Amino acid sequence: MKTLINRSLVASALVTSILLTGCVGTAPINNAQTGSMVGAVLGGVAGNQFGNGDGKTAMTILGTMVGSYIGSQWGAQLDARDQQYLGQSIYSGRPATWQNPNTGYQYNVNPGQVYRANVNNQSTICRPVTIVGTIDGRNQNIQTQACQDSRGQWQLSR
Repeated sequence: MKTLINRSLVASALVTSILLTGCVGTAPINNAQTGSMVGAVLGGVAGNQFGNGDGKTAMTILGTMVGSYIGSQWGAQLDARDQQYLGQSIYSGRPATWQNPNTGYQYNVNPGQVYRANVNNQSTICRPVTIVGTIDGRNQNIQTQACQDSRGQWQLSR
């Protein structure tokens, strides 16, 4: 019985690894995805410490699911912090520089002067935005614009 459970755990770990590898693709994974993967592994290990027989397998699965969820939420908060800094810079019209404490990526945002534009057949206020991200030692330059929506909230539009 113990051999069957160990084989089940190894098979589950192998399938999970293959599935998670498929999620990576060519796009860089974000903090929420990284947190989810780390949380799933740690939760599975923690869950495996409880229960006997089939209960141990159930606790491992439950630990993996709970760990994945908690890790994802933690990682998303770091992504949200980057979005918050970007939003504050666009709203205030002042340049901002920060470094993400989890990824080490550095961002420089330089919002331009506001101007009136016609977006979706409505007159609104927009501003150009230059975002330079230093990711893995390479600068990535994004030229975009932000416009106010009908509620007055700034939204990146392209």
